[in-house]
Amino acid sequence: MAFADGRAQLPGESVSRLRLHRLGFRNVDLQVRIPAPDGRSFYCDFGLDDINSFGEFDGLGKYLDPSTRGYQNVEEAVVEEKWREDWVRGTTRRGMLRWGGEHIGTVRAFASRLAAFGVPFTGDLRLDRRRLR
Repeated sequence: MAFADGRAQLPGESVSRLRLHRLGFRNVDLQVRIPAPDGRSFYCDFGLDDINSFGEFDGLGKYLDPSTRGYQNVEEAVVEEKWREDWVRGTTRRGMLRWGGEHIGTVRAFASRLAAFGVPFTGDLRLDRRRLR
């Protein structure tokens, strides 16, 4: 129970955090606040200090489910998310990695997704700290 954290908003975020732990990530923060240009705040699901990046567990519901989009149509939701990501990357100088439910089914599948972003792993699927930039 000590590993449990109520800041995870979706079950996929909890599974992702377990996978990150298994892959050897030491410094994972949840729901990281980033000041937005209009005085509000943006939040990223994961702060991945080990690789100087943020991580986002994205489901399609964010874009396709009208109840989560509120007043926006699909195009507006996608453009707003793109703008948010650009702001976060530009103001923090950190990378942004995105994954979905299809990527967290196994540790190997999740490592493969992260490796596609250049995250280095050892042969036994542990974060290869020697090769971090």
